[in-house]
Amino acid sequence: MKQITGFILVLVSIFFASCASEKFTEEQKSYTLPDKYEKISQPGLIYVSHISNDFVTVLDPAEMKMIGQIPCGKGSDVSIVSSDGTRGYIANFNSNDVTVYDTKTNKTVATVKTGERPSALLELPEQKKVLITHQSASGLFILNTENNSASESSEFCTGPMYYLKNKGKIYMPQIFNPYIYVLDPLTNRITGKIETGGRPMAMAFTTDNRFGYLANYDSTEVAKIDIEKDSVIFKIKNIPSPRGITITPDNRYVLVTNVKDNSLTIIDALKDEVYKTVHGLLMPTFVVITKDGNFAVVSNQGAAKLSIIDLKEFEIVKSIDVASNPISMFVDNR
Repeated sequence: MKQITGFILVLVSIFFASCASEKFTEEQKSYTLPDKYEKISQPGLIYVSHISNDFVTVLDPAEMKMIGQIPCGKGSDVSIVSSDGTRGYIANFNSNDVTVYDTKTNKTVATVKTGERPSALLELPEQKKVLITHQSASGLFILNTENNSASESSEFCTGPMYYLKNKGKIYMPQIFNPYIYVLDPLTNRITGKIETGGRPMAMAFTTDNRFGYLANYDSTEVAKIDIEKDSVIFKIKNIPSPRGITITPDNRYVLVTNVKDNSLTIIDALKDEVYKTVHGLLMPTFVVITKDGNFAVVSNQGAAKLSIIDLKEFEIVKSIDVASNPISMFVDNR
């Protein structure tokens, strides 16, 4: 338990150290955007969590501007929108709860207490559940989406979750130990482990779910995972400080944020080697791709900005001011 606590302190210090010296504008300190906006609940919007604030902000990628915000608990760490688009869920890292809201109004429907430091959410719509993991000694929580009640399971998991429906598996990099856990989505029990070394941070998968790519922070590399074999088959080196990861819709490129190196690595997935490095970021933590597949959006936690990257030239084409500490993003790809 002490080892886990130590890792948490290190991880939190990585996320906040660069931000302490940043100077934010008054607008960024007390960021105000409307709770209701013209495109509320429309598919394609990008939801930005701010771990030092009590709201999630909304980016309209069609116009590349912030259009609204959603109130929540303290320290929004990650958010998702349900597959039917009726509910949103926000994990609040500092108030140890999850905000459930109505996506048509952005009004809170329920505040559900969870374990300490909730930091990842995964909806299982067929089971009417949302799984919650924590960056703490708390176990896996299961939220019943019909009555908004939550219970703690016997499984201990700490990282983000990825549901591969056609494989019948959930993959969970563990952050505090060198494994990816494999979870059965029906029983919510751990059925296997993939040893990775380092500190697994995040994953991305090819569209056919044949391969997964793991951002492995301590090992300065990205590991390629064979999903059928559940094993590491290749390690792509020279990735300075991998934190967030995604894959372009054509499966050609893997994009990796380097949180300490202030850069974005572009990996050629056909050759499994570094293709290009994009500089000019500041403590980039997360990267997503717009629904149309034309742009990548990077959250710069150390600069309170989103960087927009053109996926043809892999160049930064726009910078958008946001509230402080943007840490993660969710694209509503319905």
